[in-house]
Amino acid sequence: MFSWILITITAHFLNAIVSIIDKHIVSNTVLRPVAYTFYSGVFQILFIALVPIVGFTIPETGFFILGISNGALFILALLIFYKALKLGEASRVIPVVGATVPIFTVLLSYLIMGELLTTKQFFAFAFFVLGGFLLSSKLDNGRFSMIKGFLPAAIAGLLFALYYTLIKYLYLHISFFDGFILFQIGGFFGAVLLLLSKQNRKKIFSTPETIKKRTAYLFIPNKILAAVAAILIFYAISIEDSSVAIINSLQSVQYVFVLLFAIILSKKLPKLYHEQARGNVIMQKVGAIVLIGIGLVLLGG
Repeated sequence: MFSWILITITAHFLNAIVSIIDKHIVSNTVLRPVAYTFYSGVFQILFIALVPIVGFTIPETGFFILGISNGALFILALLIFYKALKLGEASRVIPVVGATVPIFTVLLSYLIMGELLTTKQFFAFAFFVLGGFLLSSKLDNGRFSMIKGFLPAAIAGLLFALYYTLIKYLYLHISFFDGFILFQIGGFFGAVLLLLSKQNRKKIFSTPETIKKRTAYLFIPNKILAAVAAILIFYAISIEDSSVAIINSLQSVQYVFVLLFAIILSKKLPKLYHEQARGNVIMQKVGAIVLIGIGLVLLGG
């Protein structure tokens, strides 16, 4: 168990860096969420270059279609996530997605694979909900108000949960690299589908002329980090005794990294990262992370 947990924590550390850079690119440039999603997805086709190295066997028709569709589903989830990220603070939006993903994952795992909710998982849910509420809300004059982008963040969480649950399901029937290649092909086609909208095409193809050079330089390294993190997550999920719900729950570790990065960047680059760093806000966020951590312990115990 320790091996896939360690792999997952490493992946979430990389994802924390990716998320912070995503926040910078999406919020502080003219790069629209749909354009960023398109370029993030269309380059997934480059993973086809792995086929001569790792091999590829076309699965049965049903699994093939499901794998391609699941890859496209990821693009939809990513688009909604980027829209939420543009609206709200990174250290609040990301935890909303992360807090909803494990909850939806357990429910979907039951519906798709028949996994039952245990007593520990039930109590873990309570901590995830409380922690997610604290992270996704603002306390002003003793009253809570939901953050900007909460609804799209929650919807993105549901779609990501379905995506990861289907990955686990497919890995019960196909090999690791066959599944990985299918998901990348599906992601490519999902990105191409965005071009069906005339409005999307205008936003996507007008982007290269307006992106700042310094931001463009961040895109490729950020996508490499995201790819490495994705491979690690996929591998952890593919391990036979791993739990996709626990893997998703380990995003609580990512929250800690995101919070630390956001605080540092808020002080050094206040014009780029408008994260709240007041004492009571930090206490609220840290308290929420502790609650989610307790839920993680219960879920993984």
